[in-house]
Amino acid sequence: MSRFIRLSIWLGILGALLALGLYLGDRVKADPGYVLFAYGGYTIEMSLWAFVICFLAITVALWVLFGLGGALGRLPLNLLRAWGRMRHRKADSRLVEGALWLRRDEPARALSVLKKDASSESLPALHWLLASEAARRLEQLDESERYLESAERLMASIPKAIEHDSMPTEFKPLLKSLKKQWREDWALGLETVGDDDPLSRLASLNSLAKAQADSVALEVVQARLALASGLEAEARHHIDRANQLDPSNPLVLLLRVESETGRTAALEDLRHRLLQDLA
Repeated sequence: MSRFIRLSIWLGILGALLALGLYLGDRVKADPGYVLFAYGGYTIEMSLWAFVICFLAITVALWVLFGLGGALGRLPLNLLRAWGRMRHRKADSRLVEGALWLRRDEPARALSVLKKDASSESLPALHWLLASEAARRLEQLDESERYLESAERLMASIPKAIEHDSMPTEFKPLLKSLKKQWREDWALGLETVGDDDPLSRLASLNSLAKAQADSVALEVVQARLALASGLEAEARHHIDRANQLDPSNPLVLLLRVESETGRTAALEDLRHRLLQDLA
């Protein structure tokens, strides 16, 4: 609706009210009417129009009085609700701050914020989930578990944990699984799972090696199996291939040291720790 049309409507309404006022004024002069109230020994006399004006004035006064009274009666409740909203906003801002510190990889700062009570927040379960994650990153496992339990008590339903596929514990099933779906982390298990000897393992990996020619893990496994089988030339070939693919890989660097010095307990212990970090 344009501004001109709205202005025209308001002018029409004001004109109609003015005409009504003039008409009523003329009626008051021409025929004021008569109203008589009598009760016991008391009487009240007035014109009809004076009665109408008094009635409207009393009605408006009562409406204002009771409206104001209702507002005053609701004032304590409104103040309490306003205080609650202010507490919610403050608590929610604390929740956002904790999440931001956690995103910035500052779990200590996040936990210092999220340790405070979450009862005033809109999402208390999320508060304790973030606190649990912050404590977990700080390796405060007992605290992390306690916060997690607090979050779960506040949740209407707890999603089931996603079940991850576990790596087969035998060589042939692992080989079959990797042929269907390649996983670089599982490829390292081709050297150790099951009871197959190194030479038969190495022979079984030929077809897989053709399909995964860019796998560093597979080259490392083949090199170690060749070393264990006494195949120095083949081991050197796989070591060179692994070095070409990723020369800075810790397992490749360790493999180069092992090829020069031989396997030692210290190197095996270091390799074991590297594999744990990669898991």
